[in-house]
Amino acid sequence: MSGPTDPQGQAATLIARFDAARDGFLAAFAQAPDEALPYTPAGEEYALGVLPLHLQDSMDHYLDVYDRMAEANFGPVNLGADPTLAQREAAKHQRLVTTKPTGADRAALLDDLNATHRRVTERFSALDDVTVARQADVVYSPGTDPYPTSVTAIFGWLTDHYDEHIAQTAQLIERWQAEQAR
Repeated sequence: MSGPTDPQGQAATLIARFDAARDGFLAAFAQAPDEALPYTPAGEEYALGVLPLHLQDSMDHYLDVYDRMAEANFGPVNLGADPTLAQREAAKHQRLVTTKPTGADRAALLDDLNATHRRVTERFSALDDVTVARQADVVYSPGTDPYPTSVTAIFGWLTDHYDEHIAQTAQLIERWQAEQAR
């Protein structure tokens, strides 16, 4: 039974869900033929093969958010006050939009995704239940209200993000296959 300071409590449960979502994404992504990785259908910004990079960017973002929360001792965090953050995020976004991975890139993409995933789990695995649930008010962009953010919330968002891209991966593969059949 886990108590309020048991590092195997909530963190372990959240990590298990996060790992399962990653495994689901990897299984879906494995269905994509190498030739489909650079495919960017109309209405989408990212190529199919960019999804692992996109997932990594979200993980890196929330690791940064948590580090800022911990540094502020869970006081308010205003990401909108960081003058370089928006520029860095815009540059990352542009890099993702222009990247068109090929089959030769697959192994490195997945190795990098797994390394970032592992950094997330290692960062949070030793936290006790109190710290996992502890919230800080985070302003994510200028002019917005603070949003109560915790490790629990971060894991929920990252797990949901994997899940969202499991479905999207299957849809993109179907669209690519339909276009190839024409």
